[in-house]
Amino acid sequence: MPRYSPTRWSRFREETSFLRYYLWKYRKWVGIGLIALAFVDILEVFPPVLLKKVVDVATSHGTTQSLFRLAATYLGIALIQGVCRYLWRMYLVRASLFAGRDLRGRYAAHLFDLSVSFFDRHRMGDLMSLATNDVEGVRLAMGNGVLVFADALFYLVTVPVAMWFLSPQLTLLACAPLPLIPWIVLRNERKVHERLEQVQDCFGRISAMTQESLNGIRVVKGFAQEDVQYRRLKELGEEYMRLSIGVSRVQSTTGPLMDFVMSLGMVTLLFWGGGHLIDQGEAVITLGTFVAFQRYIQKMIWPMAALGMAANFFQRSMSSTKRLKKVFEISSDISEPLEPRLPAFRGSRTPGGIEFRNLHFEFPGSSQKVLKGIDLKIEPGERVALVGSMASGKSTILGLLPRLYPVTSGSIYIDGVDINDWPIEELRKQVGYVSQEVFLFSESVFENVAFGLQHWVEKGYSTEGYSQMIEESARLAAIHDEILGLESAYKTRLGERGTSLSGGQRQRLTIARALAKEPSILVLDDALAAVDLQTEEKILQSLRSRPHRNTEVIAAHRISTIKDSDRIIVLDEGMIAQMGTHRQLASQRGGIYWKFYEKQRMTEELESYQNELSRCN
Repeated sequence: MPRYSPTRWSRFREETSFLRYYLWKYRKWVGIGLIALAFVDILEVFPPVLLKKVVDVATSHGTTQSLFRLAATYLGIALIQGVCRYLWRMYLVRASLFAGRDLRGRYAAHLFDLSVSFFDRHRMGDLMSLATNDVEGVRLAMGNGVLVFADALFYLVTVPVAMWFLSPQLTLLACAPLPLIPWIVLRNERKVHERLEQVQDCFGRISAMTQESLNGIRVVKGFAQEDVQYRRLKELGEEYMRLSIGVSRVQSTTGPLMDFVMSLGMVTLLFWGGGHLIDQGEAVITLGTFVAFQRYIQKMIWPMAALGMAANFFQRSMSSTKRLKKVFEISSDISEPLEPRLPAFRGSRTPGGIEFRNLHFEFPGSSQKVLKGIDLKIEPGERVALVGSMASGKSTILGLLPRLYPVTSGSIYIDGVDINDWPIEELRKQVGYVSQEVFLFSESVFENVAFGLQHWVEKGYSTEGYSQMIEESARLAAIHDEILGLESAYKTRLGERGTSLSGGQRQRLTIARALAKEPSILVLDDALAAVDLQTEEKILQSLRSRPHRNTEVIAAHRISTIKDSDRIIVLDEGMIAQMGTHRQLASQRGGIYWKFYEKQRMTEELESYQNELSRCN
């Protein structure tokens, strides 16, 4: 089979697709840069010729006026080259920077378009490595790679032609070893490509572990595992070093081999040209020609080295493109409906009615059913609580309401419209979702609470009205007074993931963030677990007593959180086991809820008894 089979050619086109796309997109800037580079390289052939003439004039006792003209010409060429070098640097580098910006933006947009299930399967460190290391690999190929490759080609076209005009015979002898160069480059191509993929994969693992270690620094310190994490990172670092050295070992053979090939041309010049100059004087070759040839052969060393450099840039780009393509080829399992529908409603909110019809669900990539035949109808304005043991399906149901995961078997209706028919942005605007995982941005308190209101700001809502909405949502979440007690109140900047606040404060800020956008459905997934009972009661009472309150769906493990709900749904292994009010379910002795209630009641009584003993002692 030929080396470049159709399959290999197709793979090459696929792995250079980003590079070719952005070269074409910014072809104007790339074209200007390459034209300027061509002028630089064309003019580069004249200095050795001028040097030849200077030597010949000096050895033949020419005039000072001739030397002055040659010097002025040399200076003019240098000035023109300086301007052209500025142009190619400006335009080629600019094109590569814009290409890097576009590719990074495209990658980020694609990530934001993917569903939560994608992030469940991929490590953040790997994704960050793609956004930095791999995007940079493509950008460098478009900038430095194209530059050195074009520079080498221009040199290979212009310098041998100039040498030919000086001495065809000497040119053939000096350039005879050059065909070995492509063989050297192609010989190392496959090894470099394979090893670069291993290096970039290892870099992704280092990024992932570093990010996890820093995000979980309190756990690491709490379990005194600093040395363990350090050793694991050190082992990965040593593996990365070993793989990188392997790549360097292959790459490092290219330069010396090419230098050796070029030295063969220099040896030819010294023995043949120098010998003829000594034996026959300037009848065959002048001293100026000999000096000019020596300069030309030195100039030919650069394009040979540049071909190796360009190959390295393009190999890294192809490996990076391959890794990026794997992510780009993944499509979201949640898509916009072909024919979107919305229920009829006034103002910015829908009534908030919810209905589950024979809902089954398993996480993407898994065959284990998490929900099995859920049938449930929730009226607008109703507060419904979900309880059950771990892995009973509470969080899954709540996560399906804003379509964080795809609904494929059965249906969920909001105000009579299947959520698969809702425009995704409008659906999530109507659902205020507070997950178990509390996350705050490293921004001000105000910006965190207002996170879901950006579209309102863009529509020109007044700052005063905007601030009032933020403060009102903070009051409902019982966090307003504590915010005012911070150093700069609502302008206080939070630490990483809100670490400057307590767990209860972070939870209440996330509740305020959900309330600020005034959703028709408020979803609280164990969002009051870190709040004390008194504050919890205050929040629940505020939510119930506010005018035009929305539908509330709450998952919790504490009886105090759910006992005043209009209905309580008891889940067991993904199915509805019981349904009713707290009073009704607590009276069903032996039932799941009764056991759940009795266990908590006995725990609370035991804790109260222990507190009494502590006070007595």
